[in-house]
Amino acid sequence: MIAASSTAESLREETSCSICLDYFTDPVIIHCGHNFCRSCINRSWEGITKFSCPQCRKTSKQMNLRPNWQLANITELAKKMPKSNQAEKLCEKHEEKLKLFCTEDQKLICVVCKEGKDHRSHSVIPTEEAVQEYRVKYEKHLYPLWNKLQEILYFKYSEEKKAEKLKYETKTKKEKIQSEFEELHQFLNEEQRILLSRLEEEEKEILKKIKDNVTQLEDQSSSLNKLISEMEEKSQQSAVELLKDAKVILSRCQTMEFLSPKAVCTEEEKCSHLSFLRQYFILKDVITKYKGKLSAERVNVSLDPEIANPWLILSEDRKSVRLGVTRQKLPDNPQRFDPCPCVLGFESFTSGRHYWEVEVGDKTDWDFGVCKDSVNRKGKITRSPERGYWVIWLRNGDKYEALTSPSTLLPLSVRPRAVGIFLDYEAGKVSFYNADNKSHLFTFTDTFSEKLRPYFSPFLNLKGKNAGALKIRPVPDWE
Repeated sequence: MIAASSTAESLREETSCSICLDYFTDPVIIHCGHNFCRSCINRSWEGITKFSCPQCRKTSKQMNLRPNWQLANITELAKKMPKSNQAEKLCEKHEEKLKLFCTEDQKLICVVCKEGKDHRSHSVIPTEEAVQEYRVKYEKHLYPLWNKLQEILYFKYSEEKKAEKLKYETKTKKEKIQSEFEELHQFLNEEQRILLSRLEEEEKEILKKIKDNVTQLEDQSSSLNKLISEMEEKSQQSAVELLKDAKVILSRCQTMEFLSPKAVCTEEEKCSHLSFLRQYFILKDVITKYKGKLSAERVNVSLDPEIANPWLILSEDRKSVRLGVTRQKLPDNPQRFDPCPCVLGFESFTSGRHYWEVEVGDKTDWDFGVCKDSVNRKGKITRSPERGYWVIWLRNGDKYEALTSPSTLLPLSVRPRAVGIFLDYEAGKVSFYNADNKSHLFTFTDTFSEKLRPYFSPFLNLKGKNAGALKIRPVPDWE
């Protein structure tokens, strides 16, 4: 009897859905091999794109439900089995069947327990009724739990995908960096070979000049020694011999020419190749040369008249801007700067490396650089990276600053007459250089995610000392 009850209970477990805890209804088998009611699994997977088994958590990208007719037949047989064959638990205290359910203590009790002091005043219902009621309650709480589980699994899947993407992007960047530095090493090795060769040629040329000078000086020294010896010997002779050929000997002393050879220069500042060596590792000969090899785009920037402040005068070719003396009557469109005397370039950047140059001449005040396309253009403007500006400026003719927060003073030893701007979007860098001697002025480092555009302001013409224009000049070829 016990064995039969155990078998019946096992059969009931095998024919019960783990979601609704009842006999299978239209059972289906999913990707991992587990079975569920069709309606239960459909509700569990509603509104998701990655399907996870409620039992083993194995996931699948597709919802594949296959009818399990054999299990459906077995379920029907299990339903028809007499309940007497099912194992029944007895009350541990009274060894009576647990036919009642105490709703206050939420536990099964027997008829004897009901009459006891512990449950006499409590509300009780038949076990079968409690089973149906709590099955509904379990199911009601189960679905939110499954949904929460699906959210967690989807979030976990998303985070794992982010990790995979990050690893792939990092691997790609590493390979790119390695490739570029290998190319840079090759470039520098070739430059080293050329410079060493030039240095050797310089040395040979200088040594030859020194050798020629030494040979010439030795010849002159020999002639002088010979003449000195003759005159010393003559001065020791008798009166007749001393005066003999006196005219010829004195004439030789007077007419002998000694050409001084040109001194050979060995000072670094006056030797072209040595001077080149000293300046080699500045931007012009390393960064600027190699910039071309890194596929930096030389941008021929043009100014956008639809954005220019009404006080600004743009040249016909859109390559220069200055402050006018009267305000122009222009459409007050949302993208126009007002009242700040600013203008942007037509060009915009969302990736890559870009370089352009601005001629400042003798202006006493100006500011330019890069800004987000989305910056506010009306009212007072604060130029800082936090507000979407990466800008340097000149004020009062000698105060150069990078507009960080707070601003950074730039102690420049040479007043730049033209400034180069280098934008590396992926690296998050905006660098400024003296465009003539290629010395570095300042570099902003940030993270870019929006469209960027060149920014310019000739500033105010204070006391007529700042009337000049900012000019975008063509970028020369990198030699």
